[in-house]
Amino acid sequence: MAKKGKLMNLFDLTFMAIGGIIGAGIFSSVGSGIAVTGRSITLALIVGMLFQMSQQVRYVFTSAMFQVSGGMYSQDALVLNPLLTGAAGVMLFINALNWSVYGISIASYMGDLFPVLKGYPELTACAALLVFFVIGYIGVQAFTKVLNAMGILKFIALGLFIFYGITKVQPGGFEGEPYFYGGGVDFLTAIALMSFACGGATKIMNVQALAENPKRDIPKAWLISQLCVVVVYALLGYVASGVAPYAQVADQNLGAIGGMFMPVAVTSFFIIGGALLSISTSLLSSVPGTPLTLMGMADDGWLPSIFKNRLFIFILLYIINIVPIMSGFALDEIISMVMVPSMIVTAIKNYRGMKLPEMYPEEWEHCSIKVSKGLFKTLLAISIVTSLITSLFSLRNLTMVQAIGSLIMTVVVFVYPYLRLKSGKVKIVSTTDMSATAESK
Repeated sequence: MAKKGKLMNLFDLTFMAIGGIIGAGIFSSVGSGIAVTGRSITLALIVGMLFQMSQQVRYVFTSAMFQVSGGMYSQDALVLNPLLTGAAGVMLFINALNWSVYGISIASYMGDLFPVLKGYPELTACAALLVFFVIGYIGVQAFTKVLNAMGILKFIALGLFIFYGITKVQPGGFEGEPYFYGGGVDFLTAIALMSFACGGATKIMNVQALAENPKRDIPKAWLISQLCVVVVYALLGYVASGVAPYAQVADQNLGAIGGMFMPVAVTSFFIIGGALLSISTSLLSSVPGTPLTLMGMADDGWLPSIFKNRLFIFILLYIINIVPIMSGFALDEIISMVMVPSMIVTAIKNYRGMKLPEMYPEEWEHCSIKVSKGLFKTLLAISIVTSLITSLFSLRNLTMVQAIGSLIMTVVVFVYPYLRLKSGKVKIVSTTDMSATAESK
């Protein structure tokens, strides 16, 4: 364990959570959302954030009750049977494929800044990922300092986008464009797509072992970050969808939209300070915690013992993420393919999580978040509904081949842990409460 002074405090965790949310999703997929639902992208972002918050509720409560070394994986293991615990762990592994989205997004914006790079998007994306993997590997002090500095510049850039754009918005739209451009079904599809842009706050759940007071600070950082981001997202969506006719802003990234109304110098700063840094902080928020999760899975036997080696995990995750980049996958394809199995597994996990108060009555009694059992279970019931809606409408966004691939991925999520259990190599030990263990010594 690192010395106390080197651990993450509430400020660090809040910036990490905000950085985890505001990133590749909002800057790269908001144009796709506008294409689907038009000016109602603002409402889609707000609802998408509420969907994500509902789906993350159980992690917030378990973070307030336990301090476990394996992050979200170990929190899942607290409430799931062994098979479902393995499935949840495999899904967390698969979710790391989303990191390729960040590389692709960075390459897109770098191409706007330096036209010479437009001809080498794959190499640019791979180089960008490598830089952040190195920063994440160095340790807590390195990535928290970088995150906090990037976070300040990012908010200045986003503020400039809103400041310059909000007076240019046409409240009544252009040429009578309807608010729900593609109808109700397409609005739900936009919510599913924007859910990716609204996720990311749970990345702080994976760094419990790196936090000063995780049971108190992680739930606080989660709530503060969500409230800050939903306001920023609502304003970004309002400006992005209202400064120009639908045909001009649909399928455009925020950098291109900003260029329609901001001075050239401000646009350049926005691309660097807003787009690139937001994507970078989102990526950097992911990198340090996931290896801890995979190491917890290795401790329990779901993964070979070589996964206890942190350097090996970093190298493997880097290789896995450059494969979709070099294969030419589009952003929305990667997002939707991963969202389908992810939301199915999330629904199952939250259904099982309803028993949390009964399974751990003493920890529930001392939980820093005080609500009734009935309210807790109601929140999880809402999360199950939102998870299934997100999965269904993410599937609608895929081609037949991609949908089949996504369903195969879903099957693998359950088959692999079944086979691993049959091998007799699994013994779950990563659910030990670290703080309780420390107090007993």
